Amino acid sequence: MIKYALLHLFIKSNLSDNEKLSLKTIQKHFKNEKKFLVTFHDNKIDFPNFERVNFNKNFFENIQGYNNLCTSTEFYRSFLDFEYMLICQLDVIVLKNNLSEFMSKNISYIGAPTGKKSPFDRSRKKLWGRRYFCNGGFSLRKISDFISVLESSKVRYPFNYLTIYECLKSGFLKYINLYLKTLFSKSIYKGEFFAKNLYIKEDSFWTYFAPLFYNKYSLPTIDQANSFCFDGNPNFFYKMNNYKLPMALHGPFDYLKFLDKLNIQI
Repeated sequence: MIKYALLHLFIKSNLSDNEKLSLKTIQKHFKNEKKFLVTFHDNKIDFPNFERVNFNKNFFENIQGYNNLCTSTEFYRSFLDFEYMLICQLDVIVLKNNLSEFMSKNISYIGAPTGKKSPFDRSRKKLWGRRYFCNGGFSLRKISDFISVLESSKVRYPFNYLTIYECLKSGFLKYINLYLKTLFSKSIYKGEFFAKNLYIKEDSFWTYFAPLFYNKYSLPTIDQANSFCFDGNPNFFYKMNNYKLPMALHGPFDYLKFLDKLNIQI
């Protein structure tokens, strides 16, 4: 079995300048790895050194379609030749390739944590802490574990640290209703049923709710996630990572200015 493949899920038919820069860093640091452009048949765009894998166009029409693709057994079973997939969107700047370090930890899923904004900052830009989360835009996923979650016929006890942590933000009532609906559903695949009906994005499912369906599903510590990728104010996450750079930077932030201060060329 091949260790991992890099996947980019793409909706558009052309690239912006920032996306071209992102693709350049991907090609630089994953030069010899298997790379796949995941899109739909009518989209004629191609990337150098990427193989195409087409799915139904409905998966690419809006954010809900994207969520449905990333929580479908069809998607993960299409890459069973690989142990892991690395999803890398084109709002990512890759700085290095140390994936082997994270794969050696046998983590099911890892992505960038998010920041907590200070309530005393009127601009709402300053961060005062980290919120446990694994952003899906640059994320490493263990394929067999993801399939085990989605194809699970059982649902574990509804309350644990992660579900409570998320429900304090998104609400308990919706969660309990969906949990009971899943528990008594006639669907064979309880994990996929829950994920498809979830009211928040797919990476929230994989961060907070996937352990409900597979007891061997493992997540990183917040420090491991922070060292994997930054998503937000890079100065804050750089400090929280003991002034070390991660493997990648994700999201619409001024990372070039941040890297320029460190005299780092990409």
